[in-house]
Amino acid sequence: MEDLIERVKYYIEKHDLKKKCRKPRFIHRRIYFFYILRESGATYEEIGELFDLNHSTVMHGIQRYKNLRHVNDHLLNLDIAEYTGKIKLMKRKYNLRNDILKATTIRDLDIIKSRASNNLYKELI
Repeated sequence: MEDLIERVKYYIEKHDLKKKCRKPRFIHRRIYFFYILRESGATYEEIGELFDLNHSTVMHGIQRYKNLRHVNDHLLNLDIAEYTGKIKLMKRKYNLRNDILKATTIRDLDIIKSRASNNLYKELI
């Protein structure tokens, strides 16, 4: 996961994706990275911190990416073509025992439950 985050950080800086810009090429690139990071197991908050955005913006961006991909949006495909093949989706593996020992709130238990249902614990595979 750390390797993926480092590669994403490189592209964030290279293409100035933290810039508050609503041009489609910036939006498409940001939401693509939101999706890749989320599918790799990052939380909405972690993704938001990378881009200096809040978690609800990340959630909305991921939904928008899924909708654009569903309709096979040509502009989206052009804007993210540079990343295709360079950024591979990597499922993050978590340690169930460590997560249980660190859990102190109901929210932590909900996260563990979600990770278990998404087969992110190597002990459960």
